[in-house]
Amino acid sequence: MSAPATSAPSTHIVDPATLVPDVAPEAQAKFVEVLAQWGNVRAAAAQAGVSRGHLYRMRRASPEFRRMWDAALVLARPQVEEVLADRALNGVPEVVFYHGEEIATRTRYDSRLLLAHLGRLDRVEDTQGVRVAVRDFDERVEALRTGGVTLEWEGEAEEEASEEASEEAGQEG
Repeated sequence: MSAPATSAPSTHIVDPATLVPDVAPEAQAKFVEVLAQWGNVRAAAAQAGVSRGHLYRMRRASPEFRRMWDAALVLARPQVEEVLADRALNGVPEVVFYHGEEIATRTRYDSRLLLAHLGRLDRVEDTQGVRVAVRDFDERVEALRTGGVTLEWEGEAEEEASEEASEEAGQEG
């Protein structure tokens, strides 16, 4: 005898226009606050006491909630970058099984993570005016030790403007 034919699971496409934003405002606020702190949707959903699936439906239903979610992820970026850097440099522990039994633990390194981390550092150097701090790094570290830290170093704004002008002139020629 042949087995009865089973139909493939139907895929149901949900029209976002039919979704209703039904997560309580306090839960929404708690979710985006925790998400902004840690950048982890699973942890933020657990803290807010709402399922991830429900939050994703809410995201599709409410443009404002979607904007707040995206803003929270942007605010959590430094935390996420720190985790990425840690995993890239220190690896990730991984359990090794043999015949269903745990026999060892090893550390797995992922060069893609390290490349992503290096790319981020390149962008930080280019976009956040870190060049002057890199150039004067030893002096600034000593100032930290002696308590001589000021918010703006003498001539720093002029030096940065001068460096930017030099770079632009070099690109034009």
